[in-house]
Order: sequence, then structure tokens, then C-alpha cells
Amino acid sequence: MVEAAMKSPMRDSLEPTYQQLQKMKLDKSPFVVVSVVGQELLTAGHHGASVVVLEAALKIGTCSLKLRGSVFSALSSAYWSLGNTEKSTGYMQQDLDVAKTLGDQTGECRAHGNLGSAFFSKGNYREALTNHRHQLVLAMKLKDREVGSLSADQILKKKKRIGVLFYVKKMFQVP
Repeated sequence: MVEAAMKSPMRDSLEPTYQQLQKMKLDKSPFVVVSVVGQELLTAGHHGASVVVLEAALKIGTCSLKLRGSVFSALSSAYWSLGNTEKSTGYMQQDLDVAKTLGDQTGECRAHGNLGSAFFSKGNYREALTNHRHQLVLAMKLKDREVGSLSADQILKKKKRIGVLFYVKKMFQVP
């Protein structure tokens, strides 16, 4: 697989990453190599191919929750780009579960933000608000003002949108 990837148009972006893997002696780990290729495909915009490769990495398996979480995050992005919101949110939830298990509050914060935006786009406003509230609490714990202000802004926008939708439904008596 490495040989094929190095002969592909992705060589320029993949080669430095592969050299780092060699230095860290991770170039012999099938999971790591396959997941790196999958993430490079995702970065290059080859979403369908990245899904195939990243899911293959999960089938290979790894003992590292952190590495598996990284693949979940990449798969959520790939499926989102392909318009498959169900699979995307499923992988977002798995990414959140891994971050919680690892005690990775930054990862949790990111995952809650992603889930909040995903649920909102699907019309699940309560779940969207709940996730953005969790994101805000975590951002405050982490003293991350940028993420905190973004999540507060998302909460306000979503509450405003929900209020408008409620008013329109009531006005036109839509169930």
C-alpha cells in the first residue's frame, strides 16, 4: 500500500508524513499506515476513497484509543462531505466517547461542537443546543475564549432560529 501511495499524485503530501512514521518506528504498523493514507485521501478531497481506506483501518484494529478516535473523527468528516449525516453523526458520537474515555477535554469540546452543528442541520434543535452547551462548559473549563465565544454564539443563533421556527409554526398552525 505504501509503495502504491508513493507512486500516486499524493506522494508530495504523504512522503513527509511517512518519513516521520519511520523515525517514530510506526511505519510497520498496518493500522497507522492505512489510517494515514486514508486521512491523506480525505485531505485531498477523495471522500469516498478515504471512507473505504479508513474503515479498512478500523477493521485492522489498534490498541490505541487515541488513534482509533482520530480515525472516527476523519470518518465523520468524510461521511459529512458525502452527505451521509447518519453515519457522520455516528462517528462523531464514537469520537466523543473516545475523548471522554481518554479524559481529553479538548477532544470532547470539539466533538460536542461538531455534534451540535450536525444535529442542528438535521433539525434536532434540542440535541444541538445540548451539545453546544456542553461545548461551552468545556471551553470555559479549558479557558479557551475563542471556542467559548463561538459556542455561545452558536447557542444564541440556534435559540433565535428555534424561536422563529416556533413562531412560524404557530402562525401557520403547522404541527
